[in-house]
Amino acid sequence: MHEHITDNSFQGFFTDAHDLRNTMISLLGDVSNQNIIEPCFGEGAFIKNLIGKPKNIDAIDIDEKHFLNDLKIHNCNYFHADFIDYFVQPKNRKTVLPDTKYDSTICNPPYGLKFSQEYRKLIKKAFPNVYAKESYALFFYFTLQKLKKGGRYVFIIPDTFLTSTNLRFMRHFILESAKPSHIIQFKSKRFGSVNFGYGNMCIIAGNVDTLSADSEVSWIDAVDSNKPLLQLLETDHTIVRGDYFINNADKAWVSPKLFESIKISRETVTLGEIAECKTGIYTGDNQRFCGYDSENPPKRINGHPVDWSLVNITPTELEKEHGIDSDIAYVPFVRGGHRNIFEATNSCIRWDHEAVAYYYEDKKARLQNKDFYFKKGLAIPMVTSGRLTASEMENCIFDQGVVGVFAKRAGYHDFLLIYLNHPFATEQKSLVSPGANNSANYLKRINVPKLSEAELLEASKIVELAKVQGWEKTEDERNDFISSVF
Repeated sequence: MHEHITDNSFQGFFTDAHDLRNTMISLLGDVSNQNIIEPCFGEGAFIKNLIGKPKNIDAIDIDEKHFLNDLKIHNCNYFHADFIDYFVQPKNRKTVLPDTKYDSTICNPPYGLKFSQEYRKLIKKAFPNVYAKESYALFFYFTLQKLKKGGRYVFIIPDTFLTSTNLRFMRHFILESAKPSHIIQFKSKRFGSVNFGYGNMCIIAGNVDTLSADSEVSWIDAVDSNKPLLQLLETDHTIVRGDYFINNADKAWVSPKLFESIKISRETVTLGEIAECKTGIYTGDNQRFCGYDSENPPKRINGHPVDWSLVNITPTELEKEHGIDSDIAYVPFVRGGHRNIFEATNSCIRWDHEAVAYYYEDKKARLQNKDFYFKKGLAIPMVTSGRLTASEMENCIFDQGVVGVFAKRAGYHDFLLIYLNHPFATEQKSLVSPGANNSANYLKRINVPKLSEAELLEASKIVELAKVQGWEKTEDERNDFISSVF
């Protein structure tokens, strides 16, 4: 039944956190005499504790173990079915769900189900506008289509839909068909001992309707709070108007609390307006083509040892473009992971004619953004555990684990080196995407203050000082500078 799911966990987590469950049930309200759908009922945490007596509950789940025990819920019908596949492959239905337009739903859907590549293609073929890799968004999308006009919904899901470019379709769907009344953000640790790959979670509640510009949405940002959500529901009266959601659906939805805490006081541009943000090469065979200094190996070895005296530090322009005319030749290579600001790389990559031809022709290799190889720029690790970091790179190639940032005007290079290593830049990035992913598409949307020529010159002087004294010893100068330009 589950061949299209590449693991057996279903990534589902029982909502046994009383405050979360009670908050959601409170937001759903009195369901007396209603028809209710629960597309992944699990152990019945919600439907056993509803307010009022519903007329009918249709409870669905993919996991057969959830049908072993009688939940003893009045007027409840149980259906063993794959809710997503019910929509994706209707011809394969073994269980037929009632053709009912429901009054309400309450749901804690699976997060991050690992669909096979073939199945993702089926999803995209059947529903071209959705993002096929995120199961919770598909549950949200399909469940709401089973509700009647004005029907009530309450979901608990990761908050990535608020900012992810991949989940832009979900933000537009919410505008058009799922007018929210409440958004509550909080840390995933409120689930207790459960640990999964999402830092922040979200309860979203609303009705099947279109969001208008003058609509009002209650937005509670409890990410840094330990107070019970039920209490915050009574005391936090932060309201966001519908026009904010409409105007920012293509970009990101950010809580007022976070936005106000890191607002820039002067005119801004995006990083993408003043710099190119590019990902680098994948060789297709790192063991064969990637090397490292045999006398100074990296902490995590990937590739083969190389005598560093054989690495061509200064290839000609012709060699940069077409490769080096030698049986085997290497050039410096910047790989993903943290580097010190001015650290010279101890990795290298083959750049002889045979290797370059392989990068062009091999199906796995990706010779992407080649025009930016060997240019002066900044290297930002694609994935980080916390804050942004940027290091200098020049006369080298960078790999796909790095986002290269190349200032369109040379005068911005030093300022960006200071800015992208400051906590304020990490906070700005959180407005775009709060997770650890630093993809080029996210980074180029970060807000950057517009600087005068005098300010850019001051940034360059600080960087020159740091090269002489050391980066750490210029912390006060860098912090004072960032404070002055914000």
